[in-house]
Amino acid sequence: MLTVFILTIFSSSMTYAINIPLRVVVDGEEVNFPDAQPFIDANGRTQTPSRFIGEAIGAIVTWDGNAKKAVFKMSGTTLELFIGKKEYQLNGQKKQMDTEALLIDGRTFVPARYVAEAFGATVRWKNEIKTVYIDTDDIGKVVDEGDTREVAGFIVPKNIDLSVSAIKDDLNYEAVFTIDFLRKDVEKQKDDMEKILLQRFSEDTVKEIMNVVRSKVKDTDLIEARYFYDTKTSQYIFLAKSWPMRGSTITLYILIKGVKPRSLS
Repeated sequence: MLTVFILTIFSSSMTYAINIPLRVVVDGEEVNFPDAQPFIDANGRTQTPSRFIGEAIGAIVTWDGNAKKAVFKMSGTTLELFIGKKEYQLNGQKKQMDTEALLIDGRTFVPARYVAEAFGATVRWKNEIKTVYIDTDDIGKVVDEGDTREVAGFIVPKNIDLSVSAIKDDLNYEAVFTIDFLRKDVEKQKDDMEKILLQRFSEDTVKEIMNVVRSKVKDTDLIEARYFYDTKTSQYIFLAKSWPMRGSTITLYILIKGVKPRSLS
């Protein structure tokens, strides 16, 4: 009887160990999945219900039934995952993953790692406790992607003189563009600025901005400070005053979505 009792306890312990529930923790808080639960797919990736993982990292999540895709948006970055396809899109650029989004019992499941990393978060997997840890503190960092890098949601070629930087320690701004008259080919810097801005903002807004930017032909020309508003993204863009002096710069700040300049309040 004692032997049977010990074997029963041992068997129960083994079953409990094997059936540890899969957990997802974002910035120290466990994500609650009220109905459909995350699972590990055939490719070894953690699949989670799209809405809950997206909202946990701060993204807005929508479902396009016609295109059969889940769309995640945050801070100017747009991620599109298509049901049953390994190809996905990040800010319009086609990319490839090693698994695919799934539609199970009417619920969309997406690979947690690809969603989190698309927005600059870091992801860790701890196998012994079956837990995915996602840290959003790195959102906004520069991510190298071959000949390009991602900066605060913009895809920036590496071989340009235009400076594009993410701003992490300011509650008002997310990125800054700088044209430097001491660097070579100022006109190409302007062209590169225009191309990158068009990734996110409307043609009308970018045209308005670039008309002012292009008015400074020499570093001794003056540009007065001004704000622009893009209706496509509902964001403000601030062009700082460019002083008429040798080696001056043209500096453009992208305000975080939802932030309204005090001078316009």
